[in-house]
Amino acid sequence: MKKVLYFLTVGLFLGLSSCNNDDAPLSNESASAVAKNVSGTTKKTVTDPAIGTTSTLNLTSSLLTSGITTTGGKYWENTYVANTNLNVDIFTFSHTGTSSGYNYWDGFIVSNVNDITNYGSGSAPGGSDGWVPHQWGTMAGSGFGSSSTIAAGTPGTTGDPYIVAYWSSYLDPKNPQGTTFSESGFSNWIKIGNTGLYKVEGLKINMHPWPYYGCLYGDGFARAFASGDSFKLLIYGVAEDGTVTNPIVHTLANHNGSSLVMPTGWVNVNTSNLQSLGEVKYLVFQMTSTDSDLVYGMNTAAYFCLDKLSVKRVD
Repeated sequence: MKKVLYFLTVGLFLGLSSCNNDDAPLSNESASAVAKNVSGTTKKTVTDPAIGTTSTLNLTSSLLTSGITTTGGKYWENTYVANTNLNVDIFTFSHTGTSSGYNYWDGFIVSNVNDITNYGSGSAPGGSDGWVPHQWGTMAGSGFGSSSTIAAGTPGTTGDPYIVAYWSSYLDPKNPQGTTFSESGFSNWIKIGNTGLYKVEGLKINMHPWPYYGCLYGDGFARAFASGDSFKLLIYGVAEDGTVTNPIVHTLANHNGSSLVMPTGWVNVNTSNLQSLGEVKYLVFQMTSTDSDLVYGMNTAAYFCLDKLSVKRVD
């Protein structure tokens, strides 16, 4: 309950600021039902590549030409804009945003922020208000590419763009495998191409700074992880008939009893697992943590980062 109250209090207060301001607040889950209704979808016609063609997500600096400047780089200009999805190459990334009375977003955005500071100690209720204007980073400090050798957190430098995801579990169905997918029914999905079917051949995942430090030290909502704790990303496919597949699991953080394992570099999702999703039209992402409330869901901050999604058209 304190998580919901925190976002109601801090989100509504700070949400009066402009969405072009670094004080733009974290999305608040209690407002997501309203935000979902006003967001909608921006349609873009995508041409499927020829059957047998492999396409890999290529995030370029042009995506951030008009981005919002913050500590360590820029994030997507449409983060708090309604009726927008992020379209890159043959991929359409879900996105919900609003700046009407408060600032809210979920789904996916693009960023090149090279800032891995721990903002977990703040003065507002919950101790996480420091993250509100700094939710744009990745622990690698850069996307996976020619600039990936840039040291994370180096002042005054930015690297290659990458995708930041925030999962709002408020409306997502739990254990959705076997159900029929709809774009409006899920927070985080990626549509691949237009009408074709695809095999997923590669995907790189990186830890976001907020859950990284939350698992390590706690952050006011989340507690520091202890033996047996884990934080995982669930990846579902959507088959040709619209049915959601069984998920594959990618572990972001795991306390094995002797240490907390959280890779800070880009990690490949197991290729065999990705291909086991079968022939898909969409990917759907959810998260799970052992630090959760039965009513209000995860205490661990529901962020992750991705890059280099690679797919092959098969039909």
